[in-house]
Amino acid sequence: MTQPSKSMETINRSSPKIKELIKVANVFALPKHSKLPESNRKILDSANTSKRLLSLEELNILCENSHCNAKKLEELQHRLPSLINEAKAMLLRKQPEITEKGGSLYPKERAEACWRDCFHFARISIYGTAVGETDITDKEGLKAVHELYSILEVPVDALTLCLKELQLKCREIYSERNGEEDIKLLDGCFNHLAEKMNSKK
Repeated sequence: MTQPSKSMETINRSSPKIKELIKVANVFALPKHSKLPESNRKILDSANTSKRLLSLEELNILCENSHCNAKKLEELQHRLPSLINEAKAMLLRKQPEITEKGGSLYPKERAEACWRDCFHFARISIYGTAVGETDITDKEGLKAVHELYSILEVPVDALTLCLKELQLKCREIYSERNGEEDIKLLDGCFNHLAEKMNSKK
């Protein structure tokens, strides 16, 4: 992986174009999903707007129709920070040069942004699993994200690798005492995100 042509310091994040893209770069679509109960959409919208994880009470409501294990999803949420650290460590063991000068996660700020985005992608994957939906992305929001990533020269390849490592870690935790359908949902959400993040169509 090669270093982007422009350093992060040279990119003006306060430009009107970037500010506008940030406003509309929302990849999560389920709050607008008409087939979901209104109560579910309100919970998802509130959580996603605040970029937060779900409470057990919210998970219990969301899992009523999907019949997913709300308690297990709550446990997965609690373990996300440590799972992200494990995925990060695994990625760095496989590709130690990735955060070194010339690597796609150099400098430090670029790497930190990658870990942060992995958290948010895992967060909305859990949202989707809770309501039994794997098609969780918004087409227009994704277009804005792709444009924003292009301007900021976000290394999507590195982000995808980290997300895949995180998916494996989440799967290990969630597969304990959970049925095959629950695991398929979680995998489906992660796979959908990885596919959409690597496609500009």
